[in-house]
Amino acid sequence: MSEPILIRLNSDTDFDGATQVALRRSDLTNDAPRHYTGRVAGAGVVMPDFFDLFSPEAVKMVGVASSHNNPHSVLRVIDEGGRTREQVSLTTGFQYVLLHARDRLALHTRNGGPTVVELSINEASEAEHFRWAVSRSPGLSPTRLRIVRRSAFVPTFTGAPWMPSFAWDDGAGLLSVADDVGTGPIPLSAICPFPRHFGAFLSVRFAGSANDGRVYVVDALTRSHSAPVVVLPDVTWSRVQYVSHDDHIVLEATASASVLLCDIELVRVAPGDRLRGRYAHEL
Repeated sequence: MSEPILIRLNSDTDFDGATQVALRRSDLTNDAPRHYTGRVAGAGVVMPDFFDLFSPEAVKMVGVASSHNNPHSVLRVIDEGGRTREQVSLTTGFQYVLLHARDRLALHTRNGGPTVVELSINEASEAEHFRWAVSRSPGLSPTRLRIVRRSAFVPTFTGAPWMPSFAWDDGAGLLSVADDVGTGPIPLSAICPFPRHFGAFLSVRFAGSANDGRVYVVDALTRSHSAPVVVLPDVTWSRVQYVSHDDHIVLEATASASVLLCDIELVRVAPGDRLRGRYAHEL
């Protein structure tokens, strides 16, 4: 990797994170070899050519530092369609992100006055890109699901499994199903997108309940069930429970309002991780 090009962007107002920074190379002041300074009027999206200094198709390693440590000020890596690949809070120290071909850098600051952002940019070779990629494990995000109904969740441990038809709600960032009045045990496979050999840690909360929410773990074959988690006050998350790959869960709550919600948050657990945790804690 060659020596980076350093660019300092000065603005009398906050960077807006939405408007293209309309600077070209000729608009920058060359302070020293590979050092440039430019003035921005509140805009905040740096295009992938970085003011004609790089190829827009090149993979780039970009370090970003700010004049402030405001945690509400962020940088985002966004693709051509405006979707966020990565977001980090801006600090006075350099933080590094990887930009793929045609990715843009969005700077959104909330300092309420003059702000300086410094960029350190390198083009990455194929080998450098490969080393970066293999040094990072795939990201693991929790899954959030929501069941919306106007009637109680009645605990039913027998009968056919209940398979809610969840659909992705892009605005809320979760999987949701409305007016589903199903009953019965919900298989983990109905709420967990992971392969069958993974279990899950999950937590549940109810909103619009009569402070009587419960969740049970149910064995798929015998339909025996665990003792209920302590009765949940409304809008209170349950303690985390482990659910194995072929287990079911049963929900219970009565409504105190016209709408009753159940939110489920879960994250996958590999078999080895679960057993190592139990071994470490002598469970």
